[in-house]
Amino acid sequence: MKNLEIIVSGRVQGVCYRAFVLHRANELNIKGYAKNMVNGNVKVIAIGEDFVMNAFINILKEGPSMARIDDIQISEIIIGEEFQDFRIKY
Repeated sequence: MKNLEIIVSGRVQGVCYRAFVLHRANELNIKGYAKNMVNGNVKVIAIGEDFVMNAFINILKEGPSMARIDDIQISEIIIGEEFQDFRIKY
């Protein structure tokens, strides 16, 4: 299992990016959340099998049609809580 914090920057708010991430995470059985940040980025916490995480990251780089992804920063992290599913945090 990999535990990743992914910060996505660009035009990722107001374009259904978090809903896009939620749908794709559920398809790949990834747990965690997506949350808008005050600086305009989206933060994604993703917990999943190693073999699906690269596919998930590539999906995040594409985003929905209205989004523009300028940069993605990925860090492996230690998760202090358990997630039963993937959700959008507000």
